[in-house]
Amino acid sequence: MDYFKDLFEFLKIDTTSAKGKGEEGARFLVDYMKENGIKAELIRHKSKNPYVYGEINVGASKTLLVYNHYDVQPVEPLDKWNTDPFNPVVKDGKIYARGVGDDKGSLLARLQAIIDLMRENKLKINIKFLYEGEEEIGSPNMEDFLKDYREKFKADYILWEGSGRAPNNAPQIVLGVKGLLYVELRKKTPKDLHSMYAPIAENPVWDLVYVLRSLRDENGRVLIPHFYDKVKKLTDEEKKYLSIDERYLEQAVEQKVQKGGMVRLIEEPTCNIAGIYGGYTGEGSKTVIPSYSFVKIDFRLVPDQDPEEVLKLLKEYLAPYGVEIVKYGSVRPYRTSINSEIARALISSAQRVYGVEPVVLPNSPGTGPMEMISRHLDIKQIADGVGVDNYGSNIHSFNENIYVDDYKLGMLWMKELLSELGR
Repeated sequence: MDYFKDLFEFLKIDTTSAKGKGEEGARFLVDYMKENGIKAELIRHKSKNPYVYGEINVGASKTLLVYNHYDVQPVEPLDKWNTDPFNPVVKDGKIYARGVGDDKGSLLARLQAIIDLMRENKLKINIKFLYEGEEEIGSPNMEDFLKDYREKFKADYILWEGSGRAPNNAPQIVLGVKGLLYVELRKKTPKDLHSMYAPIAENPVWDLVYVLRSLRDENGRVLIPHFYDKVKKLTDEEKKYLSIDERYLEQAVEQKVQKGGMVRLIEEPTCNIAGIYGGYTGEGSKTVIPSYSFVKIDFRLVPDQDPEEVLKLLKEYLAPYGVEIVKYGSVRPYRTSINSEIARALISSAQRVYGVEPVVLPNSPGTGPMEMISRHLDIKQIADGVGVDNYGSNIHSFNENIYVDDYKLGMLWMKELLSELGR
């Protein structure tokens, strides 16, 4: 098998879901799997891009479901790319192409490793594949899809889309995700007024300033009563794997980071202002009392917080301010135990392949549909690892890249993980 030739063919296919593209990439995967002896099919549901299903049954007692997505982010702005994003090139030990880090590289490295084990009769665990083509636009149809196909995708474990290198270059394993509540707060009056009426008139912008000041303190602690009641703190064992020097985080955010920043990043829920608008913002001056103002806020939530409960608390807390609260979306948090079979297998297999202790995040600081998939498929062990990207891979940005050697190591990690789970 020519691993990189096949990878490059896959990378050449434009699967930008935001532009309605992906069908060709899905067909490539089905054909590739069938050519290599894997049962595979396209599943057309309500989504624009079809889902890809695959299965290998070796008669084992356990089954691993491998989840990846074949769609990619838009490549614009094109003038920022040094090469054609859909014509992969190798330069200075790196492969440059859209999707090579997120998520086509990890998808194919895993698949090629599985095919190798099949051919060598070394595969000791059943495998199912779920490849999605709408992840980069928020997986809008995934929940309905899982409701209709839950029996087809039953398994014991799920390997998530792929986490490669941590900021300190050690292999990274992620056992969950933060949840999300996204809202918009609005305040309005009947009309704009001359600012001379400021002593007697209400100003919606000031109203929202007071609201925002009531939501959190200067250290970032959320002030909504009972907000922290259900927060599940990290154990000492979980914290042990988070001993990353703050300078790596400072390089990522280009800001000073307090000591213990990695634990805070994973353990703490947040209240973030994502955008704010109010009044005159044009050139020069305009003395006006604006009639309308709004602010967009996202709450990143941790186990065992429930976004619907947090929304209820928010509404109760802000009731005296008379603001309108509009909910845009919510996702529940999720976390697999660090002592679960899949977590232990990922940790020990990473140690053997990379020769160092992995960084293990009990949950990502970001959000994804892990809880929803766990709930519909009734699978309690979901973990992310066996990826080919790193913190300099520029995923979602221009000049996306991975190291050639990391692709090879990703394949080795996949083989070691399957060997561990198949014992």
